[in-house]
This record gives sequence, structure tokens and C-alpha cells, in this order.
Amino acid sequence: MMRWWPLIVLIGSSAWPRPEANADDYFAPTLQVSLANSDDTNAPVAHRDYLLPYQQQPSPNKYAQWLWKDPVNLFTRPAFWGGAQWATFGVEAGITGGLIPVDRSYRDFSDDIHSKPLSSSLKPVDFVLGNYPVALISGTMFAGGLGLHNEKLADSGFLSLESVGYATLIDVGIKGLTERERPRDTHDPYQFLGPGGSSHGSSSFVSGDAIAAFAFASSVSEVWQTPWITWPLYALATAVAFQRTEADAHWLSDVVGAAFLGHAIGKTIVHMHYRHDIDGRLMPYIGDHVVGLQLAFQF
Repeated sequence: MMRWWPLIVLIGSSAWPRPEANADDYFAPTLQVSLANSDDTNAPVAHRDYLLPYQQQPSPNKYAQWLWKDPVNLFTRPAFWGGAQWATFGVEAGITGGLIPVDRSYRDFSDDIHSKPLSSSLKPVDFVLGNYPVALISGTMFAGGLGLHNEKLADSGFLSLESVGYATLIDVGIKGLTERERPRDTHDPYQFLGPGGSSHGSSSFVSGDAIAAFAFASSVSEVWQTPWITWPLYALATAVAFQRTEADAHWLSDVVGAAFLGHAIGKTIVHMHYRHDIDGRLMPYIGDHVVGLQLAFQF
């Protein structure tokens, strides 16, 4: 939708009569003053900050291209990071690592305030937004979008399914490298056995349910861009993270690190196809006895 906010620069006026005129009669192309796109998929090359470019294709053909290019672009994305992205990574890694010394204290606090009714109410949330169930939700959205010829719904389902899948894959890799003992098996939050180590059950770092929940919430929210979707999804993802600590399955740093990673993965994948910027154009303006310029924004 175009919203026109004219910024009129008066060039001249006349007191004598002149024939009616429209801007379109005299001016063809507009002068672009900032490069941007709103909800269009396949961002132009000028905006590309990833390795492999995408060609414009109709649905559903485009999904075959996304299927093989998206993982390459996701896993090579750090090579295109600027200073701001590396700073964000450093801050989030620092927060996650900084929480390890307080993991034990948080676990003791969680045990002190443990509530069976609260724990019982959170279990269904974790069941729905955990690893595999949330992937089923994404697949259902994708199939429903195709069946209903709703391309945005299909995009959201496909991209969230990718986000959850790659988040889970990264989670498995991190677990194999850290082999951290779960809080139910040790009182020591520093029990990282490292590659080749063997923790009791699967590794604690990072939380697989939390990373999947936040990847799903981030991906879907980035496509739809409405608080009616964003806030409930992030609230549910936070509930999943809290439930994992409440169940003594993860340390606090496990779920916080998972939340950062899941959010970044979902957002990165969507931004390779959807942009939410402002489009500014300098256009001619012709009115009664007034000739000028207007600055128009599309958002």
C-alpha cells in the first residue's frame, strides 16, 4: 500500500491560465532516492549479503531452489557479517558464558519455587513447540498454503520448517562438541566433557526444544510482521525454555544460548527472501498553478 506524504518544493507559480496537467503526462520514471523493498521475496542483488543469489520463480517452483541454496547461504553467512553482527554475536556469547557461574544458583532457586501445577501447565507447551511437533506444525502450514494458494502462508511454513531443521542440526553439532552434563545428573555446571566425552544421556548444551521453539517463533514472526503473531509466539517459546529448566533437563545458560541461536537462525533464513524496509522516491508534483517535487514513501 502506498502512503503519500508530499514534501512540496515550490518551483514556480503562475497567475495566467494554463491547461490541466498530470504528472504522469510529463514524467515517466521516478527518481529512486533509496534502495529498499517491502514484502517482496528474492531481494535484489544490491541488497544481497549472502553467497548464492536467488532467481525470481513462481510458487511452488521456487521452493526447490530455496531447499539447496538456503543451507549454503545460512552456514556461510558469518563470512558476510559486518562489525555490528560480530558485536551482537560477541554480546550474546558473552551473556551465555556469563550465566554459567550462576547456573547452580538459578537451579537451586528454581527448585525452591517449584510448582507442580505450573510444571504441569507448561508441559503441553513444550510438547507442541518442542523439536519434532513444531516441525509438524511448519509442514502443515506449508501444505495448507499450497492447498489454499496462499503463497505467504506456504512461504512461512517452508521457511519455519527450514529454520527448525537447521537449528536442530546445529544443536546436535554443539551437543557433540560440548557433551555437557544435565542438571539432573550433576550439581556441577562446569561438567563439559568435550568431543569424545560421554555424558549421561544426551548433552545438555544447548537446549534442543528451546532452539527449535525460538527458530520457529523468529521465522514466522519475520514473515508476518504483526504483534498479534510475534508476541504470542515468543511468549510460548519462552515458556518452553522455562519448562526445560523447571524439569531439571537444562541449565539456565543452555536455554538462553538456545534462544539466541534459534532467533538468529530463523531471522537469517527469512531475511534471505523477505525484506521489510522503507522505499523512498523523489517524484514530480503538478497541481493547479503549482509545479514541484514530492518525496513519497512506501512501507
